[in-house]
Amino acid sequence: MAASLRFERLAIRGLRNLTALELEPAPRLNVIVGDNGQGKTSVLEGLYLVATTKSFRAERLATLIQAGTERASVVAHVSEDGLGREQRTLLGPRSRVVRLDGKAPKSLAGYATRTPVVVFSPADLELVSGGASGRRRLLDRVALFVDPPGADARLRYEHAMRSRQRVLDERGPAARELAAFEAVMAEAGARFALARSRAADGVGARLGATFARIAAPELGIRVGYVPGGTSDASLFETKLVEQRPADTRRGAANFGPHRDELELELDGRPARSHASQGQQRLLTLALKLTELDCIREARGAHPVLLLDDVSSELDPERTLAVHELLMTTESQVFVTTTRADLFPERPAESPDRADFRLSGGALVQSLGRA
Repeated sequence: MAASLRFERLAIRGLRNLTALELEPAPRLNVIVGDNGQGKTSVLEGLYLVATTKSFRAERLATLIQAGTERASVVAHVSEDGLGREQRTLLGPRSRVVRLDGKAPKSLAGYATRTPVVVFSPADLELVSGGASGRRRLLDRVALFVDPPGADARLRYEHAMRSRQRVLDERGPAARELAAFEAVMAEAGARFALARSRAADGVGARLGATFARIAAPELGIRVGYVPGGTSDASLFETKLVEQRPADTRRGAANFGPHRDELELELDGRPARSHASQGQQRLLTLALKLTELDCIREARGAHPVLLLDDVSSELDPERTLAVHELLMTTESQVFVTTTRADLFPERPAESPDRADFRLSGGALVQSLGRA
């Protein structure tokens, strides 16, 4: 049985337009309401940062620091099956410091799997409508939990790939140094490819049922994993040697898991080009919920679900379906919206839901826990 995982308290300082904000979330559903630009998404970004050490909106963490301040901090008190811990992330212009119960974690990857979170934001529509890189990143997030050693191989693979390409560019396909880099690429790339394949299997096995719960059941969904490499290290190395002249001409390696694709079809046609925007949004949400299911099974705990502006562009029927799904999930959920009427009013006696209203980066109303 999966463990219960909850953010119990959250304190954010100097993050974007959040000067000083504190929340005591409810254990199940937390609705954050406010007009655009008031800090709703920044609250979710703070939750994501303190859980994963990353942002889902920015590559450079320094851009999260509020103008005029020297640093940003997020402190969270987390409960997992009744056992509490403190997670803390401090950002400076050129630094990132994370602490788990006051101590430095052994690794950032190990820290990032302690409190799994899954986020859905409007930018994630690129998962369906955009190029393959976003879908590869989704598989990598799943692989981090499904196959941690395989996920760790990604960094070794990418480093060796960059080094090999630099040699090809500077010395050509006959350079003797290539063999050493290709041996590392083959070993790490084959292991990474296996992790990607396992992640894709998990997503493919669950996506159809999840999509049917929030979309029209008659819409058929198909997931196809198209590997760009192989999990056979010997074959991998052979292909790299064969590809040397072509990779020299193209300026990039064209064999390996960095070329993987996760194909999505809706009623037999590519969802990327034929699905409506509303269908793409539902499919993206279904992918995120599938990511949550895969991580829950692998981690043995219910990941926290962050939904940013989930109601945008959904008709009332689909919004109701999403609402019903959120009310049945065992995960703690944080939802941001400009629509105060997104969900029915919280029953006064319910301890499972809290409602917050933000304005100008400050909490102006909190119904909190009953």
